[in-house]
Amino acid sequence: MAKVASPELVQRLERALRLFPELGDGPVTVGVTASRWLDGLAYPSERLIRLNPYRRRMVTYFTIGHELTHLLQPPGMALLPSGEVQCDIWTLARDPLFLDEKPCYLQVDCDGRSWRRHAHAVRALCRQAIDERSRNRRYIVWLRGQLTEYFSRPAPHQPSLFGTLTSTPP
Repeated sequence: MAKVASPELVQRLERALRLFPELGDGPVTVGVTASRWLDGLAYPSERLIRLNPYRRRMVTYFTIGHELTHLLQPPGMALLPSGEVQCDIWTLARDPLFLDEKPCYLQVDCDGRSWRRHAHAVRALCRQAIDERSRNRRYIVWLRGQLTEYFSRPAPHQPSLFGTLTSTPP
């Protein structure tokens, strides 16, 4: 990774790593994934993540956070439940920094362009889902229901900059 990492990517990695105190002072190895189709991969038992700096203009904080979150799942540190959807939930809940991209595995009913309008609400629901998990092992089903409800609400009416337009006969 050292050969291909831009200064901005190194800065992103350092900033994201600071948000994972569970990883302690032990080394986390960052490499380049051999697959041109993947944004990233994680090998939790080796404390290794691989990122793809070629696939897009910049590796997102979400991708970095998602792969670092995998290190906290089994067979790594086993601090979080395993699974890709679980990884998305815990990544989004961790910090607003990781809201720069729509999640990959947690289905949200918006496109990438409108994600920013919904990101903080989805993050709040992810945080609630983690709390819900303490009393309900079907917390992902609960979260999906909450997301469906959230995205089915009508968009709030925004007043027109031009006032109410009425048609007048010609």
